[in-house]
Amino acid sequence: MGSKIYTKDGKEIKQPPSTPDQPMAPFYMGTYGDMVTLLFALFVILYALSNMDPIKFEYASKALKGAFGIMEAQESPVKMKAIQITDIEMQRRMNQYESMLDMEQVIKELDMVDKITVQQTETGAVIRFSNEVLFAKGSADLRPEGLDILKSVGIKLMEKKPKTIEVEGHTDSTPIRSARFPSNWELSSARATSVVKFLISSVKFDPAILQATGHGEFKPIASNTTRSNMAKNRRVEVIITDRSASTNLLK
Repeated sequence: MGSKIYTKDGKEIKQPPSTPDQPMAPFYMGTYGDMVTLLFALFVILYALSNMDPIKFEYASKALKGAFGIMEAQESPVKMKAIQITDIEMQRRMNQYESMLDMEQVIKELDMVDKITVQQTETGAVIRFSNEVLFAKGSADLRPEGLDILKSVGIKLMEKKPKTIEVEGHTDSTPIRSARFPSNWELSSARATSVVKFLISSVKFDPAILQATGHGEFKPIASNTTRSNMAKNRRVEVIITDRSASTNLLK
């Protein structure tokens, strides 16, 4: 038994019962555990960065710098102008990104995910309609069932107040040679024009911001070697751009 300990007034201080010696972990285990934890945190950060939108990341970075009082160093007038241009371009892309998300939601509500797609490009957001949604084969007249679809998309577009909307008609490589459409040039142009006229008459778009162009079979998105690929090439694209922002970049 171990020695007893007493207080000044003679009372015994009870001690916890002794336990058998426990095996000790190697001295390096603490360091090893810290290293594993740090590696795990590193991989979590890398994964998060790989899935982060670069535009939103830039905005978040600037916001955090401002919140912590981190000021940018004084820049030359030329570099400050470049920073201003970058901010304008960033805002333009953010607007396009938000428009794309809104369009995707409308398309889901219409149950047309397999027939209408939205894509972000360098020039702007592109809404791509499969021709069978809007037109019958060899025709440039809008289908009755396609009118409601086009109107729903057009109303959502109107809310975004786009500066320019370019409507492009495309066909596959099969020649048409009809009395009304001697070639695919005429057919694709007529289809783009039909969409533009509908957006003006039914959605009340300003004609000044709309353009209609036909490309025939000369801008395919897939090789015309299979029926499925040819169906992809028969399409109408509505391209939403912000020309005013691009103009400001040059001022």
